Amino acid sequence: MTGDGSRLPSPRVAFLGGLGRSGTTLLERILDQAHDVQALGEVTHLWQRSLKDNELCGCGRPFDQCPFWSEVGKVGFGGWQNVDADRLLFLRDRVDRSRRLPRLLTTSKDSTWRAELREYVSYYERLYAAASRVSGCNVVVDSSKQASLPYCLSTSQAIQLRVIHCVRDSRAVAYSWGQDVKRPESTTESGARMHRFSPRDAAFYWMLHNAEVDMLGVRAGRLLRVRYEDWVRCPNDTLREIRTFVGLCEAPGGSDPGRSFTLKPSHTCSGNPMRFAQGKVDLRLDERWRSRMSARDSRVVTMTLPLLLRYGYVGLPGT
Repeated sequence: MTGDGSRLPSPRVAFLGGLGRSGTTLLERILDQAHDVQALGEVTHLWQRSLKDNELCGCGRPFDQCPFWSEVGKVGFGGWQNVDADRLLFLRDRVDRSRRLPRLLTTSKDSTWRAELREYVSYYERLYAAASRVSGCNVVVDSSKQASLPYCLSTSQAIQLRVIHCVRDSRAVAYSWGQDVKRPESTTESGARMHRFSPRDAAFYWMLHNAEVDMLGVRAGRLLRVRYEDWVRCPNDTLREIRTFVGLCEAPGGSDPGRSFTLKPSHTCSGNPMRFAQGKVDLRLDERWRSRMSARDSRVVTMTLPLLLRYGYVGLPGT
């Protein structure tokens, strides 16, 4: 095996897009139960949270002690010591931000910026390919959700990218972003809790992220939209649809019929604390927002009405 990624196969990547608190971590964990799928978690945070902060992998070990990620580092880069995390964070700010979309959507004449984009994407190419090789899986799942990242990845000829647009009712998302959630994997006091948004900010980001992912689907034509409320009600139908979309055959078992699944340990590098859950999980809709969200906050979030209509939420029973 090489450490420069030169002999690694072209990876097939299922990218979960949208805004956080849309059920992506649970969906990723369920997809991960099949023998031909490897969940990686939110790879966009690997450079800071894993390489610099050494936070816990989903398996419960610190990142530098996880055998899976240690092998991925060796296969992809000759060891993680060969990856300059600060350089990756610099490049991420330069090319992988919503404000960079105009450049990503056009052919920029800035040769320096184009070189930086190419360098940035090359790390993802090597990481995905190494993860596929180490796991022996045909598909790796990146639940980063960062809306600009799939635009960056779509410039690569070495990645077979499929984007799954994960949507949830904006009022449920806004309510969830207002809750205080601990991050048990954090190694710093400042990162001990997940970020919180006000209803107005959550509504703004819900509109922004979903519109950006929507636009990618129009541009690239390789997007599958999945609504949280639908897949929780009928998970196996959605799993079959996703597997077909990413080029896999029907799942060969591994989950209980209906809405119950048994979760094995994962190797997700970052994400919602639910990534540490193991054992049997019974799916049920989380609709606490309906009884706990104030009327005022609900009215604030109705600024998202255009996309709520687009995604079929307004007019449904209970909306």
